[in-house]
Amino acid sequence: MLDFLRDELQFLMLILLWVGVTLYGGPLLFVVLPLSVFLMRSKELWAEMVLGFIVILVLSDMEKDMFPEMRIIKTAKNTYLLSLAAILIIDQNKFIPSSSIFNIFLPFFIYSIFPMVFSNNFFVSLQKTASYALIYLVIPNYIILNFRLNGWKFIKNLIWFIIVILLSGFALFYGSELGYVQGRFRGLFGNPNALGIFTFLVFILFTTVNINHQSLFSKGHKVFIYAVILLSIVLTGSRNSLVATVIFIIFQRFFSRSPFLGFIALLAAIGIGEAVSSNLEVIVRTLGLEEYLRLDTIEGGSGRYFAWQFAWGHIQDYFVFGGGFANDEHIFGKWRLYLEMMGHQGGAHSTYLSMWLNVGIVGLLIFLRSLFLVFIKATKLAPVSLAILFAVLFSITYESWLVGSLNPFTILLLIIMTLVTEPEIVNWQEEHTATEEASGPAAQLHASGPSTQAVGK
Repeated sequence: MLDFLRDELQFLMLILLWVGVTLYGGPLLFVVLPLSVFLMRSKELWAEMVLGFIVILVLSDMEKDMFPEMRIIKTAKNTYLLSLAAILIIDQNKFIPSSSIFNIFLPFFIYSIFPMVFSNNFFVSLQKTASYALIYLVIPNYIILNFRLNGWKFIKNLIWFIIVILLSGFALFYGSELGYVQGRFRGLFGNPNALGIFTFLVFILFTTVNINHQSLFSKGHKVFIYAVILLSIVLTGSRNSLVATVIFIIFQRFFSRSPFLGFIALLAAIGIGEAVSSNLEVIVRTLGLEEYLRLDTIEGGSGRYFAWQFAWGHIQDYFVFGGGFANDEHIFGKWRLYLEMMGHQGGAHSTYLSMWLNVGIVGLLIFLRSLFLVFIKATKLAPVSLAILFAVLFSITYESWLVGSLNPFTILLLIIMTLVTEPEIVNWQEEHTATEEASGPAAQLHASGPSTQAVGK
């Protein structure tokens, strides 16, 4: 990590500049962010363009009670995405062959234009629909480009950068009142559940990297990174993220051996889950985890069940086609005072319900079809893919993060998707080995031309 900090010192200073402009320059950030992106492009800093976007999304998640001045990032981050998209078009030859992920979700993006007809705010819906499609187009292609340019060094730096973000949260807010909500740690994020989702996805990302390239990190570094991730999850007290992480760990073990064992484990998990849910209070009390797992809120789902009932009532008005992206935000915003009186804050707390409100049952099924297709097709290259799918499906049951595009969670999932779907990344070991054999002494005697280097070498 120290090597990464030393090598990226100028980039880290740029991030501090962004923070300074946000705190003291206000609207100037709308100019500084796109200029920074194009400056990085001129210097061929393709990796830093991705890392910069991640940190901007993290900073945009900070709530107004922490630093009110940071709220401007919530809108200024759009200029960063638009700049990345513009560069993708300008330098399109660099990104060929392109990622297949966007094409798999293309039917959903095309359909999502139609529900805007029923939107309460057409321009907001149009903006969110466009940004949702753009991030699925931009991120996978930038990940592939960086892998082609720098191989696994890029992935290694990506992991270290994320760990730096988590450690920065500890350094700035651990032990401080600003870093906690009702005794639960939130780090740089707006609330503990947000940090929980982020670290859950980071756990999947890091495990996927280790499966594909076991020697990328030393044993000591692996222990350190896992310790930071798991400590973050535990301190958030996020039951959803903790259980989703356990689901991934269990299914990853089974699916890495064989898909058949994985599906047997899935059936067993359904049965065990039913037994546990029926005796949850007794189990929690027996383990002495009443306070950590907030036993008093389990029965009511921390207000989620009320939110689900409220969302379901409004879904009846948008059942088939939905009301366009941001429809869920409009409805929950309109009824905010009533919801707060009933003890609920936030949105629907379920990606399925939020997506249903936005694009209807038709759009929800098209989206899930694309999501399933990505990971099912990826099982041919990476058996861990189905474990990722099941863990994510559980996580989005209780949170609406996958409905949003410009948050620090969706971008991580897109990076994970890219790592398990792109053959030139997943098959790097085979290509690496084949190239070494082809360039060996025996092969050189018969070679008629220079050998090529393996991808990611």
